[in-house]
Amino acid sequence: MTEVIVRKSIPTRAVCGPLLFIFLLFSSLHAQQSAAGSIAGTVADPSGRAVSGVTVTLTNASQGTERTFTTQNDGMFSFATLAAANYTLSAVAPSGFTTWREAVNLEVGQSLNLPIRLQVAGERTTVEVDAGTQQAVDTTSSALGGVIGSRQIETLPLNGRNYLELSYLVPGNAPAPTFDPTKQHTVLVSSAGQLGRGGSVTIDGADNNDDSVGGSLVNVPQDAVQEFQIASNRFSAGLGRSGSTVVNVVTKQGTNSLHGGISFYERDKVLQGLPATYDPSVGSTPPFHRQQYAGDVGGPIKRDKAWWFVAMEDRQQLGADLVGERNLENQTITRKFATAPLHDFLTTERLDWQATERDRIGFRHSLELEDDLGQSQLDRSLGTEAYRQTAENHLQGLIADWTHIFTPAVVNRLSFADNNFINTILPTSTAPQISFPDIDDGATYRVPQQTLQFRLQGDEMLAWTHHRHAFTFGGEVQWIDADFHLGVFQQGNIQAVEDFPDFDRNGDGKVDDDDLLFAVALRSSTPEHALILPNNDNYHIAWFVQDDWKALPKLTLNAGLRWEMDTNLNNLNWYGNRNPIVESFYQGTRHRNYNNWGPRVGFNYAVNPDLSIHGGYGIYYDRITLEIMSLEKGLDGRALALNVTAGNVITDPDGVPIYLNQDGTFKPGAPQVLSSAFSGFPFVGAGAAGIDIINNRLRSPMVQQFNLGVEEQIGQGLLVKVDGVHNLGTRFVIGRPVGSVYNPETQGPDAVTDLESAVNTKYDALWVSVRQQFRKYGEFDAAYTLAKAFNYANDDQIPFEYAPIDPNDLQREYGPTPNDQRHRLVLSGLANLPWKFRFAPIWTIASGVPMDILLPDGSERVPTMQRNAGARQFHNARELNAFIANTNAGGGVYEASANGYVILPQVGPNARFSDSFNALDFRLDRTITFGDRYSLDLMGEAFNIFNMTNILGTSNLNYSGYANALTPDRNDPAFSSSFGTPVSTAGGVFGSGGPRAFQFAARFTF
Repeated sequence: MTEVIVRKSIPTRAVCGPLLFIFLLFSSLHAQQSAAGSIAGTVADPSGRAVSGVTVTLTNASQGTERTFTTQNDGMFSFATLAAANYTLSAVAPSGFTTWREAVNLEVGQSLNLPIRLQVAGERTTVEVDAGTQQAVDTTSSALGGVIGSRQIETLPLNGRNYLELSYLVPGNAPAPTFDPTKQHTVLVSSAGQLGRGGSVTIDGADNNDDSVGGSLVNVPQDAVQEFQIASNRFSAGLGRSGSTVVNVVTKQGTNSLHGGISFYERDKVLQGLPATYDPSVGSTPPFHRQQYAGDVGGPIKRDKAWWFVAMEDRQQLGADLVGERNLENQTITRKFATAPLHDFLTTERLDWQATERDRIGFRHSLELEDDLGQSQLDRSLGTEAYRQTAENHLQGLIADWTHIFTPAVVNRLSFADNNFINTILPTSTAPQISFPDIDDGATYRVPQQTLQFRLQGDEMLAWTHHRHAFTFGGEVQWIDADFHLGVFQQGNIQAVEDFPDFDRNGDGKVDDDDLLFAVALRSSTPEHALILPNNDNYHIAWFVQDDWKALPKLTLNAGLRWEMDTNLNNLNWYGNRNPIVESFYQGTRHRNYNNWGPRVGFNYAVNPDLSIHGGYGIYYDRITLEIMSLEKGLDGRALALNVTAGNVITDPDGVPIYLNQDGTFKPGAPQVLSSAFSGFPFVGAGAAGIDIINNRLRSPMVQQFNLGVEEQIGQGLLVKVDGVHNLGTRFVIGRPVGSVYNPETQGPDAVTDLESAVNTKYDALWVSVRQQFRKYGEFDAAYTLAKAFNYANDDQIPFEYAPIDPNDLQREYGPTPNDQRHRLVLSGLANLPWKFRFAPIWTIASGVPMDILLPDGSERVPTMQRNAGARQFHNARELNAFIANTNAGGGVYEASANGYVILPQVGPNARFSDSFNALDFRLDRTITFGDRYSLDLMGEAFNIFNMTNILGTSNLNYSGYANALTPDRNDPAFSSSFGTPVSTAGGVFGSGGPRAFQFAARFTF
């Protein structure tokens, strides 16, 4: 092969000098380069024989930059490390052949195989190939996923304008429940049965993940997103730090022409219906008003040389939270709406410079300033107005990258990235959290809190095309540091066993919450001081090698190896400071793990250009969040020593109440919820947080992924892809109680919980995607998922809520995930209608998620049931009542707060465990043009146009959206009328899947 430079000569010394120093500095690093694509192929004559000496040129259509490749005897050409864009691919052959030219659309992370078949020169001197004939079937890769292109981002309706919601258009992806107070307004993606903590989002190749608790970080304006790739399963060795999915986002660049737009989106409560859970007796409708302003502009600094782009978006929203209100007089829980304001400001700026024919430099910066008042993370299915929080989330990220072409076959990309954030969460009330069986009240014990995270990232990748091999070598180094300021348990946490007091137990002549029965109370032993945990740092190091080898004309083999290592995932740097009182619980020695090897192999066999068979196997590793580290540091019995005291319902070993007289009244000195909740004797168990230790054999969770599938193009525009998927996760984290010790700090016993890599996950699925393109009339997309997902906890990493029923038999925790959906179908598309109207719908249909059925006091699930048994082990109220009757006939079930066996109430015949999901959203718009450069797009959007009722929760502890505690009725303790009644609708009050709503918008572009 030989290199041909076709652009004008530009001096290189001024650029390459300083950049060479940077390259040498980072050349020992390796990179995770996820957003780049490639175009390769073979030039042949009409008989199929390879043609040498052909100059193949690839031109960026919007920026005018060019790259060339001259074929040798094998006729092959290759362009690696390409940005997603529209290109023109041309081939100028020796005399006797025509010039060949094709328009190509390269998507993010895509590898295109584009064979060029030259024609003998005759009357025609140039052969033009329409972009619509571009080969649709992937004949080179065995990975699973999809690309959300600019057309979908620009035309499909989005309730809230967060582009990540379009990830749900790809099979295997669905919304994830919230798992942390900092993620109340973050779009969380559950992929392949996982719960969202371990997924990964990169923006222009920069890691954009919250290493503290999981989930993504800075958001970017929708108008700044060019397209993004969802690598859902079996991705190459170039991607890592995730056992589920990687989302690779590419932001827009400036072009050779000045372009941009301004838009406005308006939504109000008068344009929408009421939630299905609305109680007319409240007397007021929920407030809602939202305005979003967005603008973007870009253009050339110098044509064909340098470009700039800026986008911003501002969302001002007056929303509402559905909250509960305890009516002591009527002893009922009513529902109402509390005002929930939100302000979210986003900007993204980008510069790109084609420094020389061989060097390209880019820079991108993003900023998000988000402030809100909203619901705290729920432990029950509903919270009161007092159980809310204010949050400030200020985030930013930047990346600088340099791409250098050594030869047309050897391309290197070096990048440096930084992102950081600070979030501050404060409670809206001053009172301890009281978790009743059916509602949370007071200030959540998790706040106030503040987290600061800072990341530096260096990446390096070298792509080398050699004959039929496409090699990539690379890796990355990250330094992540986080500081935690945690006011947890400062106000305390009280676990009540009844929603209302039933009579005057303390003899003060009135019935109020001082007459409540409660099981346990927890509070910091130093409530006047917050827990401050600085320097929670970690280095992540990885390298990889990947080879996509065209072993035969119809067979491509994908083989890769990735190695990853985190220096401090098991809190090794702190281990020498461990508390001596728990020394006996640590087994073995603690050290770094250097054995995270991830081999990945796959194949793609092209039966013909319109049919391919693909499959493969790979090993992937999840990140362990720094919150695990904070649990061992903070809950070590000293830094945050918890006073765990018995409630007034506690009994002695013989089952005799300690604080209750025979008539149910309180004995002198009995703790009372309002006046003396924390005055009981020191107590271990029954919800006590105690001391957490990290098992010395803690390892990164590992997921083995296998897929086998087929992809076929039928006719001109119909593309069908079907894949069978099997994932087996091992070494996932769970908290297992292993004993108790006397803690001199609290002068009482403390339970010891071992955080260990001891449980598995399992996911089996059939993924089907269909795309039909119509040249004149638009396109249609369908994504169907048939799946079963299982794990051992309602969180995929943080064991901070319910302990295992039997610490010595973790198999009893095995059950469906809280967000397990057996069926999920998403239909979307674009229809070009008469009179220049366009119709773009998204129709989502899904089966229900399971429900965890809790004991009457709400403390944990019914121990004789499977975890998340509702809608899985039991399909209707009749089956559940039969189980309850049989359980009661055997003496009932053990409830820790009662220190004995209790009889479970029967549920109503109409009690529900879950609800299916059905929502059709669409946008109808018309574009009015003014000359060749200006246009006005008038849009009307509808969400859930048929106003279907979709009951769904938000928290991973009760994602079903139905009341899930077997709380006995006051007037009939043998019956629970509240169980299985709807509590919340999908998306909160007015989110996706909520009541019917309309939005109007306009966008002016030039």
